[in-house]
Amino acid sequence: MAALKSNSVLAGDHTCIRPSSFSSLTAAHMKVSQGRTLKTDYECKSHGYWKNHEAGLATNFKQTKFLSAATGFSQNPGHAYSNKTLQQVLDLAGNRNNAALARHVVAAFLTAVAFNNDSTRVLLTKSQCRAIWNGQGVWSPFTGTTWTLSQTMAYFDMVYGPAFL
Repeated sequence: MAALKSNSVLAGDHTCIRPSSFSSLTAAHMKVSQGRTLKTDYECKSHGYWKNHEAGLATNFKQTKFLSAATGFSQNPGHAYSNKTLQQVLDLAGNRNNAALARHVVAAFLTAVAFNNDSTRVLLTKSQCRAIWNGQGVWSPFTGTTWTLSQTMAYFDMVYGPAFL
């Protein structure tokens, strides 16, 4: 039997990172290994950004219904999202009916849409956003692991900033 040291996967600033890297950093108490290369060209636009911008989106895309075939989002806690558009979700305050999760998911989803769902450029794909929302924060970011709502929110808060702006 051998014990191997597990290095975290990033060096330097680690605010715009993928879920697998976040897990590695969390296990390493957010300490990064020396000599690692940081991929810096990921797109991670926050809900604060998307509230006021539409770059890369089709005209009026943010007027798409949050719960729709176009988005694939289906969970409706407290029936709070029945007729809301993506823009209206971004404009929500507080955390009633998982509004903080909804804002983060919409931001990640819009980023994926704006950058053609290119998994080499975005942190989360549209299908991952659907899994996160439809599982109400419980999802599998990579094989062999399942995150709770608390872990998912910790990830979003690290990447996008606090949801309670």
